[in-house]
Amino acid sequence: MALTASIVAAGALGLITIYFVRWLVAKPSLPLPPGPPALPVIGNVHQVPKAFAWRQFAEWRKQYGPIYHLNVFGQHVIVLTTSQTAHDLLAKRGATFSDRPKMFVAQELALKNMNVLLMDYDERFKVRQRLEATVLGQNASSKYLEFQSIESKQLMYDLLMNAGGKGTNIHGFLERTTASTIFALFYGFRIKDAEAPELVNAMQLDDEFSEFVQLGAFLVDTFPALNILPGPLAPWKAKAEAHHQRQRKLHIGNLNRGLKASGWTFTKQLHQTVQEEKLPISFDELAFEFGTLVDASLDGTVETLNWFIIAIITQENGFVAKAKQELDRVVGRNRLPTLDDMPHLPYISALLEEVLRWRAVGAGGVPHFTKAESEYQGYRIPANSVVVANHWAVTREEAVFGPDTDSFLPERWMDGDKLKILPVAGFGYGRRTCPGRFFARNMIWVSMARILWAFDITAGRSEDGELTVVDADGCTDGLVMRALPYKASFEPRDENAREVILKDGDTYGEDLAAILSKIGEQLNRKK
Repeated sequence: MALTASIVAAGALGLITIYFVRWLVAKPSLPLPPGPPALPVIGNVHQVPKAFAWRQFAEWRKQYGPIYHLNVFGQHVIVLTTSQTAHDLLAKRGATFSDRPKMFVAQELALKNMNVLLMDYDERFKVRQRLEATVLGQNASSKYLEFQSIESKQLMYDLLMNAGGKGTNIHGFLERTTASTIFALFYGFRIKDAEAPELVNAMQLDDEFSEFVQLGAFLVDTFPALNILPGPLAPWKAKAEAHHQRQRKLHIGNLNRGLKASGWTFTKQLHQTVQEEKLPISFDELAFEFGTLVDASLDGTVETLNWFIIAIITQENGFVAKAKQELDRVVGRNRLPTLDDMPHLPYISALLEEVLRWRAVGAGGVPHFTKAESEYQGYRIPANSVVVANHWAVTREEAVFGPDTDSFLPERWMDGDKLKILPVAGFGYGRRTCPGRFFARNMIWVSMARILWAFDITAGRSEDGELTVVDADGCTDGLVMRALPYKASFEPRDENAREVILKDGDTYGEDLAAILSKIGEQLNRKK
């Protein structure tokens, strides 16, 4: 018995010693980032506003710092609120932080896993990313400048003919211009009216899509097992399927039209590449690929220009006069500015950067998802966490942009007479950076420069002659922060501006097939 007791005691002592040593050498578990106190089961769900959540997320930075944690029904959500935290994690650690959360209704039911925006960073995504780069990279985007110039001339003409006097709602003009540029290059036809069915259908579907991808939009996104419920108890199924069928009809129709168009098009170029390289992309998948790119291009460009006009009307503090002085000095009053003038117009470029900062159209950011656990600044970021860079907070970081970040001040981007390089959030981070950023920047810049060169802009007037109210904060909720409708008046600055616009502003007589063929030749020319 004594011997047995001794053996048991020795064994117990050994086990205690092993556990003690392990305790000594084990690395203590790091804490999660701080955040609002959570309730059992639901976590912080009750504290997240149902609308404009990105504003509350930005406010929480003041209390919890540049990186904080939320619990949504047990799902870890990490919110990044500074350019440094966003760059450190989403760009520098792209291998871990580039996936997307599982948005069951949007990606699997409504889009049948064919929307590249919502794909994980896997081989399927990489194939599409490489394909997109052939027509949207910086070099490729330089080949579209001539056609972007044509469409921006048409915008000047449309504004001259329709937006003077008491003014009008100009959203349709901006939308038509952007859509026409994109549809011509993608599908081989221009949009001549904001009420064109191709554009109306695209925008309606885009609005629906924005609702589908809101974090927490459907309970089944959090609890996928709910999808086993029958149709009457699972209304999201019918809604998602109806959305898919409308998307498919639009995208397949546009792709077929692009393949049959006269001259070169994006669709012909990429369809040929897919076939020649035997890429694993079906016809339907390619159609949805183009549809995704069209939607993203429309949203970003149109709304950035909308917020630019609103800034002119509501934030005037001398920046309009400075911009016009620079334009008149460099360009003169006998021609429109062109993209060739960009290196000599740094203040116009500062205006572009400031409008992207002041009203980042993706204010809440598109969520990322972690492949593995990570550590950052003494905190633990669990695997399978949703990670969101809150663009509204990032673009209001006083340590980077200086005080008074709610004001529109292009000077914050200027270093003497040169453009200062500061962080930009609007086009995303790292491996998920927007592939169309070069194309979009060129279109926005030339439109802004020409609008300022040509017009004096004020709020529109009511039928009684009173100035209408333009709300600098009025916007929609959703993936894209769209400006609420407003009325603006565009009057030519002088007779020279009027004559230059009238001379060649009506561009619908241009030979589109010839223009597109020239683009195709330049794009595919052997170096």
